[in-house]
Amino acid sequence: MLRRIPSTPLVCLAVFISTILLTASWAAGPDESLDMLLKPNQVASVPTAVPHRAKSVRAASKSAAVLPGLLPYPAGISKVKSPCASYVACLPFLGLPSPRVGQWEMSAQALFARLRGKIQWPRYSQYFGNFQWDDSALWPDLTDQLQLPAHQTAGQFMARYQFRPNWGMRFSVLGFEANGGGWPSVNNWIGYYVFGNQIITYGQQVQSKWKHTYYRLGLVYDAIQTGVAKASVFADWVHVDDRIDLWNVYSGFYTQTFSQNTDSAIVGLEFQKCLAVMRNGGTFSSDLKGGVIFLDDVEGWDAELGGRYSIPLNAGGRWGYVKGGYRVVQLKKSRSDWVFHNTLEGGFMEFGFIF
Repeated sequence: MLRRIPSTPLVCLAVFISTILLTASWAAGPDESLDMLLKPNQVASVPTAVPHRAKSVRAASKSAAVLPGLLPYPAGISKVKSPCASYVACLPFLGLPSPRVGQWEMSAQALFARLRGKIQWPRYSQYFGNFQWDDSALWPDLTDQLQLPAHQTAGQFMARYQFRPNWGMRFSVLGFEANGGGWPSVNNWIGYYVFGNQIITYGQQVQSKWKHTYYRLGLVYDAIQTGVAKASVFADWVHVDDRIDLWNVYSGFYTQTFSQNTDSAIVGLEFQKCLAVMRNGGTFSSDLKGGVIFLDDVEGWDAELGGRYSIPLNAGGRWGYVKGGYRVVQLKKSRSDWVFHNTLEGGFMEFGFIF
């Protein structure tokens, strides 16, 4: 009786252990039962890695979808150049086109001007007599008395070289030759006007020609230059040549020639502001210029109000543009023996390149 009592618990314990081992082996399979018993932590690590990877992939795809126009960077390390580098280089230039260091800007402008002005030559004429209360005879008008055309197209060429990031040198020349003729209108009560040594009376036919050349050479400093706006200051030397020839048909084609030139200066401001960017990379901007002319007994001003449309030509910073607007150039030149006032006013069209 006492010998069989200790053997019974041992038999029950062996049956219990063998049952547990057989159950674990059937659940894991015959090949994996030993690994699962010896390394139980690997079973928990396998399912946790899969949802973590899937979550990161979904997050990456969601972040790439925020910018639909950009290409995502490829995953992993690759020796091939990423396509994003070339894509970013082809993005439109969101800003104003401006010449870089070593670049040129050249343009040609057509000014459809209205001619206005008058001339007093000589300034104190011996033919004036005692009519001091009416000096209109000494101020013949360019269009009414000299019979020059009221409208004339003037051409301008401009070249600018950028030798510093904010400094440029610019040269421009504007000129035309106007021809006219007919019977001048003499509106004063005296019935004549004086031009040089001639007295032109009512009923005398005249032929006239005016050759005008307006040169500018100076420096431009870009004081403020951002992606959407630019403000510049300029100072130029101004040289103007004027020649007026008058033929009096009645007196046997006797010729009177007024030929004078002046040297003065102009200082002013320029302002450009980007207003819109097109899908092709072009920009539309406002373009304003204004300057005051002074020195050498010359007074005047030169102002432009217009808009510019620029188109990129390639990725090297080259541009082509077209500009249009309204321009006024006024000059008042006074000397001891003559006075000449003239104004060119009208719309203009300009084409240019930056290269």
